[in-house]
Amino acid sequence: MPHLPHSIELHDSEISAIEERNGAIVIKFSHAYIHMNGKGWSQQLDLIVNAATQESEQTSFPAKVSDGKLKTKLGPYHNLLNLPLDTDGDVEMLIEFFTGKVVTIRGSSIHVSYVTEPVFLENVT
Repeated sequence: MPHLPHSIELHDSEISAIEERNGAIVIKFSHAYIHMNGKGWSQQLDLIVNAATQESEQTSFPAKVSDGKLKTKLGPYHNLLNLPLDTDGDVEMLIEFFTGKVVTIRGSSIHVSYVTEPVFLENVT
C-alpha cells in the first residue's frame, strides 16, 4: 500500500452529530479515521464550516460514513481529506452515510478543531 498523506479517511469514520452554531455548521466526529505516518489512528475532532448552509435527509446519529467529497480552493478531495485542513473560500462538502442518507454543507471556510489526542489503531503499510 502506498504511503498515504496525513489525512482523515471519511469511509472509516463515524459522526456523532451535525450542529448549527452561530452561523457555522459543526460536524462532530466521534471517530475520525486518521492516516498518519503509515498508521491508522482514531481521533475525536470537529470540522467547522463557517457561514454555512445545510441540505440533508433526516439522519439519526451516531452514523457511520460510507463516502464523502470536499471541494475547497485547495482542490477537490474524495474520501481522504488532507490535514492540516484550514482554508477560506467557497466550501462544499458532501457526506454519504451507510444508511444511504446524504448531507451537503456549503460555506465560506473550513477548519479542523481537534477534541482528543489520536489513539493508535493499526499499521496500514
